[in-house]
Amino acid sequence: MKSRYEELKEKLYRLGDLSLGSIQKRMLTCGDPNCKCARGEKHGPYYYFTYTDPETGEPAQISLQESEVRDLRKRIENYQVFKEDLRELLDLEIVMRKG
Repeated sequence: MKSRYEELKEKLYRLGDLSLGSIQKRMLTCGDPNCKCARGEKHGPYYYFTYTDPETGEPAQISLQESEVRDLRKRIENYQVFKEDLRELLDLEIVMRKG
């Protein structure tokens, strides 16, 4: 049990950058009746990072360049791993303290 605890601690330190949020991919129409999107060929894809604003607690979004998506997706995955492993680490700590 102690070795798993130490393993998780090391893993958490090595995860890298974290981001809490999600990536949305959207195809849009512009409203021009003569545009190809009026016939069903939408513009895009456009990518957005959606998150909760830490100051207001309200949902927010930032538009992304396609070149940013891969790195941000990895950061979001790192956060998910961090969250799961931290929960296990804290559970192990409680068991170890009990004895």
